[in-house]
Amino acid sequence: MNTRVVARAPGKLFVLGEYAVLDGCPAVVVAIDRTVEVSLELGSTGTTVRINSAVASAEFSTTAPPIEAGPLRFADAALRSAVSAFPEIAQRNAVVTIASRLDEQQGTKLGLGSSAAVTAAVVAAVFAAAGQDLTAGSCRDHLLCVALAAHRRVQGQLGSGADVAASVHGGLVLFRPREGMPQITPLRLPSHACLLAAWTGEPASTPDLVQRYRSAQNGSAAQRAAFVQGTRACVDDFVAGLARGSVSLSAVLANGHLLEQLAADLNLPLLTPRLQRLVSVARAEGAAAKISGAGGGDCGIAITRDEETARRVRAAWCAAGLHPLDLSISDQGVSVTFC
Repeated sequence: MNTRVVARAPGKLFVLGEYAVLDGCPAVVVAIDRTVEVSLELGSTGTTVRINSAVASAEFSTTAPPIEAGPLRFADAALRSAVSAFPEIAQRNAVVTIASRLDEQQGTKLGLGSSAAVTAAVVAAVFAAAGQDLTAGSCRDHLLCVALAAHRRVQGQLGSGADVAASVHGGLVLFRPREGMPQITPLRLPSHACLLAAWTGEPASTPDLVQRYRSAQNGSAAQRAAFVQGTRACVDDFVAGLARGSVSLSAVLANGHLLEQLAADLNLPLLTPRLQRLVSVARAEGAAAKISGAGGGDCGIAITRDEETARRVRAAWCAAGLHPLDLSISDQGVSVTFC
């Protein structure tokens, strides 16, 4: 009898802590209501796996899995890691179908954490097919561990894993890096706060920028250490504000300025002209705005304390030829249904 599981994992936006999280600083990251959907259909006894997506397709045997490279590398890695945890799944033919709402048409990258969401959704589908209860805390911790390992392996151990944690847990979270499993603390924006995002129209290469940051040593070490210390203070200020029921726009602005100074100090191309325009336009309307994620294109965010300011920011972005994104916070992390 065939088994079909559909897993959905949300994308993410970084709110504070980009780059510094790679040096052990906490980060604030949020899951959004755009998802990656992964359908896993298990058929008869066999070892054939077929993966279908809008950008590529592949067929292989679980006895000879492909090299984790190319457009399906995160799905390949997630499938391999999850099946290693539940090898009985490898004894049945499988069809994996991936559909993403985190990219533009033709697979254009927006910077919303599609690779992390794909990884989380594939692992979740295998876990569910193996009879695991994803509503149990211990199961979700195991899922996060497996997804983190797969995602980091493809990234050459460069990433922080904060994007994977957002996809697995959902909501607004404080991500504290740890050896092995990170510490995840749920947070909540006050009801009057508005989180906005816009796309520059320029895809960026996150691994290249992360590699350049990680390789900045010697004469840049002091500047990098000061950046991490300053970012930690911003994160602490933001989290303390949430505990009081307020949102610290000054912490978001300060973190944005720190990222801009980092770009100048380490000669990192974090702000393209369009991304700089995105940030400047939103700040001119009274929002706290900054890059979100690796920069170099992709997305920027703005946070306001009221809907009227948010409306002005959206209008100003449109007038500047930018692309406001229709999204909101997803309180639900990765979820599964049986069909």
